[in-house]
Amino acid sequence: MGERKVLNKYFPPDFDPSKIPRTKKADINPNFVVRMMLPMTVRCNTCGEYMYKGKKFNSRKENVDGPDGEYLGIQIFRFYFKCSACSAEFTIKTDPQNMDYAVEHGARRNFEAYREEEQQREAIKKAREDSEKDDKMAALENKTKDSKMEMEILDGLDEIRTLNNRNARVEIDAVIASHRQVTASAAAAAASRSTLDDDEEDEAAVQGAFAAQRVKRLRDDEGGGGGGGGGAGSSFGGSLGGGGGGGGASSALGAGKAPMGGGGGGGGGGEAAAAAKRSKAPACPCARKPACPCASSASSAPGKVSG
Repeated sequence: MGERKVLNKYFPPDFDPSKIPRTKKADINPNFVVRMMLPMTVRCNTCGEYMYKGKKFNSRKENVDGPDGEYLGIQIFRFYFKCSACSAEFTIKTDPQNMDYAVEHGARRNFEAYREEEQQREAIKKAREDSEKDDKMAALENKTKDSKMEMEILDGLDEIRTLNNRNARVEIDAVIASHRQVTASAAAAAASRSTLDDDEEDEAAVQGAFAAQRVKRLRDDEGGGGGGGGGAGSSFGGSLGGGGGGGGASSALGAGKAPMGGGGGGGGGGEAAAAAKRSKAPACPCARKPACPCASSASSAPGKVSG
């Protein structure tokens, strides 16, 4: 099948290329159809249809004539498109000055943020150049600001390089081991805190139990102290009552002279001591106890009354 795809043509020995007729450039139709895509997003002025960037059209191409047809020797071309909704014609031409395309008529170009940013940047640059043209101090201030900004940028780049070098030296195993160590230390700290909390709760419970037992014992002692042994009554008057909660025992000699009532309160200690002095009886070492054997024996035996 190689003979069907001939790459070289046969030229006879008497072939003369100068005898081939040549056509003039003026005979070529400048308007011809080209297949191209929209270079930007546009909106039709007739129907308001949006046609987005990259949409394919069969457009007519022609050269722009006149003084506006060239820019620095570069030919400017015009393209004719038809709206995809209403078939209204709109034209776009090349813009070699800005390395872009410009909508001529029939449509409107949509807003593009990056073009606005470029325009603002160019305006700021032009205003700075105009201010520095006649003011040397402004030029010096701008140069100082630029140098300061450059130093800050260099410092930031150094920090980024240092961080990248540090991260490059980090190994995966070391990171995993450090993570496990931090997790274990955190778990141990949490366990110790929980143990301390349990110990504090136990200590508080023990202290509460001891406090309750102490209060109970104090209450028992207060109830038993009221029933002290009755002091021996004197024969000279019923006003000298026995000290203690129980009824005071009257003496054998003064039982018929005056009734001896027992003191109701807890304190007849002073009168009992005076009576003991007068009778020359030795003081009981356990007089404060509620159930004293000495007090019971003294009350049963006949007492001596000193006149």
